[in-house]
Amino acid sequence: MNVVLAAGGYPESPRTGDAISGLGEVDDPDVLVFHAGTTRDDRGVLRTAGGRVLSVVGLGDDVAEARARAYDAAGRIRWKQQRSRTDIAAP
Repeated sequence: MNVVLAAGGYPESPRTGDAISGLGEVDDPDVLVFHAGTTRDDRGVLRTAGGRVLSVVGLGDDVAEARARAYDAAGRIRWKQQRSRTDIAAP
């Protein structure tokens, strides 16, 4: 199950340059995080660089388990004006 984390202003005018935190808090082996709109600045800080910034994928034995993992991990990742849907794979 995949949750896309998007930049504020997406899709019309996504914010870029916001520092991303919390990726180190995602430590579940059944969660994958794919980078789409990210970059590192001169100091190595991970920043937003596009509209669809990260995809957080939760794996599980069923949809409910995968959904719980994906949303738990997504909730640990933060930046200014972050956007995401809350209804993906909702019952």
